[in-house]
Amino acid sequence: MTDPEEQKCDISEASASEYPNCREKMKWMEEGWRTHECYALYGVNGTFCSFRIYLSEVEKYCPVLPWREVAKDDISVLPANEVQPVVDLRFFRIMSHKKRDLSNLFKLMFDNELNYKFIRNRITLLWSKWLSAYDELMIRVASPRPKLNIIIHMGFLTEEAGFKFGELSSTGGPLGELVQWSDLIAALYLLGHNLMISTEVKTLEKYALYISLYNWHGDKKEFFYEKEEKRNLKKIDYKFPCPLRGKQVINLLFTDIVGLRYLRGKMSDFFNKMKCTVRVLDSFGTHAEFNSQNYFIAHKNSLGGSGKNPWGNNQLDLQQFMTMFPHTDDNTFLGFAVEMHPVNEDITRDNITLVYGKEGYMWKDAKPLIERVRKFTNVHATVSDNLPDFDDLIINHGVLTGPELHALMRRAKIFLGLGFPFEGPAPLEAIASGLVFINPSFNPPKSRKTADFFKDKPTLRELTSQNPYAEHFIGKPHVLTIDIENSSQVEDAVREALHSKPTAYIPFEFTVLGMLQRVSILVSKQDFCHASRFPPLDALLTVEAASMQSCQDACRQRGLLCERSFFRVVNKPEFLNKTGLCVALKSTSSPYAPYECMRQENPDLHSCASVPNVPKIRRICPCRDFIFGQTALCSSCL
Repeated sequence: MTDPEEQKCDISEASASEYPNCREKMKWMEEGWRTHECYALYGVNGTFCSFRIYLSEVEKYCPVLPWREVAKDDISVLPANEVQPVVDLRFFRIMSHKKRDLSNLFKLMFDNELNYKFIRNRITLLWSKWLSAYDELMIRVASPRPKLNIIIHMGFLTEEAGFKFGELSSTGGPLGELVQWSDLIAALYLLGHNLMISTEVKTLEKYALYISLYNWHGDKKEFFYEKEEKRNLKKIDYKFPCPLRGKQVINLLFTDIVGLRYLRGKMSDFFNKMKCTVRVLDSFGTHAEFNSQNYFIAHKNSLGGSGKNPWGNNQLDLQQFMTMFPHTDDNTFLGFAVEMHPVNEDITRDNITLVYGKEGYMWKDAKPLIERVRKFTNVHATVSDNLPDFDDLIINHGVLTGPELHALMRRAKIFLGLGFPFEGPAPLEAIASGLVFINPSFNPPKSRKTADFFKDKPTLRELTSQNPYAEHFIGKPHVLTIDIENSSQVEDAVREALHSKPTAYIPFEFTVLGMLQRVSILVSKQDFCHASRFPPLDALLTVEAASMQSCQDACRQRGLLCERSFFRVVNKPEFLNKTGLCVALKSTSSPYAPYECMRQENPDLHSCASVPNVPKIRRICPCRDFIFGQTALCSSCL
């Protein structure tokens, strides 16, 4: 590069590893800056330096030039503990002093009454526990957290999705996702954040419109408030590719894969503007191989499953995907709160086995299992359907309310899994009520290659049981993982469960306080819009994996977790050429990189979970510690 102007605005190799998308974005700007007038409004004029200044001070893809003076009110340079001011948007009706009043929260749930029925009921039922947890958390918090403006869009509840989860929630339908969303909403509200909640696309589009209007007319409140109702909303173009001006109006946008697909397809410009703020609730997780469209297309024949990727190709940072359980180190563990009730350990329980399977299809081929269990206990069920084949074998209570179900759990001794549903919240609720969970094992493990349920899922995970978290993180005496088709294992497990007297137990990360602490830290510190400073770099511990071993397994062997955000740090010569034997470092776009002498060329493919298919590859892995009972957080993350 000979142009002096370009030389002073170029990005160094060291900075490029910290800001891996900078050069790609600089290349795009050469032509892309002409696609919308907003770039010129930010000072882009076609010169190399104007691209660099825009990408460092507005979109944050590049490091700030040392000779540039950054505006003092730029939120990207606020100290970590400084509270960001709240923008006075009309839909933000929640103020921190009202956060204990549920009526203010429920006013935000207005676009479909049926969709919110379960959510309102669950939040109300647990509200006293949330308040107690909040009071305890505030004693622990050393400094104030930012109060953020947050959109919550539950795409799976929309009419367009067609799942009818809201309608089915009271008739025995799937509840796992609704449990997680309910708990997330409760936590965010109680922490004082300002919420926009939607379960219909029309509501989401209206929010997007208001944000766009505020973006350009926020200083003219009479325009925003008075004239908005008179406008034909369909004729106003809310599409706008540049980030919001001045203070960030929306800090986070929580959605699910259904909502993400709608944003990418029907609201693409709004999505591109908000992309780094998006958090996606994704129960089973997303692996790097399915996040990158180019990689999936090139390797789909070796990835098993249907050969399709309907829930992938989203090209977000993998840590923007938030899971139900801490099963995928590449993603972020969000979790849920387990409903706990006081358990009198002195009471005598009845010889009751409660079966985990609330819909008729889950009982297919289960008759031999139920007959074996009936040799030892009465068998109870909460099935929404009639089960004529089991009329003489079980006592079916039908669909129960939450309090009714927990009352039944406190009478029983055993909670028996049938193998499906996978990774639901019910086993943890049973363990919290003092039951022993008999957890069906899977051999071979369930995955894209062995189970129709996973054939389209964007993950290579292999489930070794119906609830791997209960199997690996809890275990005996609360969890007995067995082959339920092996009669001797079943009978031995039932005997062991009946003779053991486990106390009610739940890991801290699944308590109300555990979730509230985790949500508080993640929403205030996790950042995908700027160069990451969370977790802090002093948490990094490097490990060399064994041959044919993933970084996730290599770290866990040592009692650590793989920390994906640290791959950018270990993707450097001092880590890749420790022996000094590399003649030169090479680069590759592979989920197995980095490893000795080989850099990762595509940061989207950084992967904790990927297992090399070549024996000579020994991956260089970034690990971190974690707080006992709170795996999402490192010891220096608080």
